[in-house]
Amino acid sequence: MRVLSFLAAISSLIASAYAAEPADPRIALDSAFPDAKSGKPFAGELILVEHVTRRGILRLDRDGTINKYFWDLPHHFQMLPYAAINLHGAPASFEDLPIGTHLHGVFYLGPEGDFQIKPPDTGYDASKMANPDLRSIVTQYSRVLTLDDDFSYYQKRGEGWKITAFGPDKSNVTVERVALADGSAVKDANDGNKSVQVLHLDRGTRIWKGREIAALEDLEVGQIVQLNFTWAMLYASMKEDGLCRDIWIDAASRETAIEQQRQIYIAQQKRLGFPGIILKTEPIPGQGASGHITVALPAGIDAELMDAIKPKTGLDLWPVEPNLRHWGSYGSGGVEEVTRIENPPAGHSGVQIKLRFYEMLEGFRAGRTVRMMIRVPNVKGRPSEDYPRELSLYPNDTRIFHVGPAPVAGREKEPEEPKK
Repeated sequence: MRVLSFLAAISSLIASAYAAEPADPRIALDSAFPDAKSGKPFAGELILVEHVTRRGILRLDRDGTINKYFWDLPHHFQMLPYAAINLHGAPASFEDLPIGTHLHGVFYLGPEGDFQIKPPDTGYDASKMANPDLRSIVTQYSRVLTLDDDFSYYQKRGEGWKITAFGPDKSNVTVERVALADGSAVKDANDGNKSVQVLHLDRGTRIWKGREIAALEDLEVGQIVQLNFTWAMLYASMKEDGLCRDIWIDAASRETAIEQQRQIYIAQQKRLGFPGIILKTEPIPGQGASGHITVALPAGIDAELMDAIKPKTGLDLWPVEPNLRHWGSYGSGGVEEVTRIENPPAGHSGVQIKLRFYEMLEGFRAGRTVRMMIRVPNVKGRPSEDYPRELSLYPNDTRIFHVGPAPVAGREKEPEEPKK
């Protein structure tokens, strides 16, 4: 009994340490929801994405917050396990984001010692040196809580863009930030985004009207639209703010885009499961390996999925890494309670569920991440081969990248042939 008590105490200490809050509120841990007021907003273009490990790189906007000698340096980031992503006004998964998407995000510091970036020397010559190891001087803000494309960012604020002018042959469009409700100009938004923008147009711009694909000829002055753009801030020599890639002309086209993306997300989450953060575990005395788990649902989960979780609902839970990759094992439990809390922390939906498991798994610890899937009645378990192979870490990791050949400029010179 003493041994069991000792082991229980050690397990409790480990769980408490894993879920401990950081000393600096700007730090976001995988095991706890961060301080809502300590996140730092950044916007930029997605130029690299590794969707399996949920990592990527942004080219940050040239918005005046970074010295121009440090423009366009890669901003590396890692999605938090409870991060929320929105695309076309609806929840999305990381793999849904196309390369080149312009995103608005809220970023936090990583754990102490992680992603600590030493800024280049401030001298002009030093800042211009070709150094492949340079990163954005704010890359220490590497943990992402939210990512929204332009459509989502302005739609959730009840804002859009009013077309005020076109360039020759509609080669560009001038738009003004307005309220969707009455078309009044939005002033002093205090988010660093310009209220008037000039965007480049070409025949590659996708234009949507109702449920149909439209053309440049369908654009008119006075229309209030939503848009997504790319090549953000790289058209300065042309006195343009970016390349407009998508335009939704009317409310019907926006509603269609929102619902389509929402259904894509729901179908994907039903197949692969949605994340949760374990808040507490409780053994049931005298019940062997049985126990209770309390799980918090992240804010990015669609309401339809959360509403489907009710008392007596069966759930399968996979213990996963913070990047949501699993080791193949899962446990089946039943929902006993669903509670809603007021004023939840950032990233928390406010919904918490308490489940009972007849056999607790090693990965069920406070602060750990799980993937949850609503169990289909009369279907026992889930074949492991149904999961995409790259999401599994067992029996081996198929997503290990190997360094390719060294650049030509960095290779050693081949020995010269002896002269005859």
